[in-house]
Amino acid sequence: MNIEDRYAVVGNPVVHSRSPEIHRLFAEQTGQHMRYERIEAPLDRFEEIALGLRDQGYRGLNVTIPFKLDAAKLADDLSARARLAGAVNTLKFDDDRISGDNTDGIGFVRDVRERLGFSIAGAEILILGAGGGVRGLVASLLEERPKGISVANRTHGRAQELAEEFGVEAIHYDEAPAEHFDLIVNGTSTSLHHEAPPIDPETFDDCTLAYDLVYAAAPTPFLELARSGGARQVSDGLGMLIEQAAESFAIWRGVRPRTESVYREIRKQLDRGA
Repeated sequence: MNIEDRYAVVGNPVVHSRSPEIHRLFAEQTGQHMRYERIEAPLDRFEEIALGLRDQGYRGLNVTIPFKLDAAKLADDLSARARLAGAVNTLKFDDDRISGDNTDGIGFVRDVRERLGFSIAGAEILILGAGGGVRGLVASLLEERPKGISVANRTHGRAQELAEEFGVEAIHYDEAPAEHFDLIVNGTSTSLHHEAPPIDPETFDDCTLAYDLVYAAAPTPFLELARSGGARQVSDGLGMLIEQAAESFAIWRGVRPRTESVYREIRKQLDRGA
């Protein structure tokens, strides 16, 4: 009898994660024998839970809010992009060694470039937020050679720290309307609380694409704000979720699944409330 390889997404909260369904579709598409589940870890027990899963025979984990920095500390080996980001969303267990990677940035870039047709090269970019998820984006965005990246955060000091580390600019929220941005990314948790970040609609006057890392069936408050401010195109983060998952899948299984059909299926599920 074939034993299924086991994987999971670990976060808090994690109950609404679509990752199990995404990886089930990937496994069916590529003929991989595996099982993937959601596991909610107490906020102070990530390391204990992750090591326990490894000892139970799990082959790898996806790591989501708020444990990406904890996962980076847990890994024995970090990929170059995980080291640069200082955050990990993908753990691979090889005997006693734990490898950490960050697929958030490449997932975002692929979704924006390939599905949405937006060219990052030469673009002025504003990122709202300065947490672990944003760290994963900045390094990959810089590789695409944008004209500039600005970061704004409710706590300006955190934005300043990130800006100094990556060589980008930190601005205050109230400075944003006076600037021109081609791409505006919401990397804050506001949409999870059904709120919009404290940014003036005028910020979107010249915006080609507004992108929320959160995904939902209905437009998030950020995307509604972007539309009211004149953004020409808006997108939630479902495409990024699927693209980063495909990269994690390739790290674990050695084969990269196709993402277009999976995006369509998950979007259908969201639209019908499944």
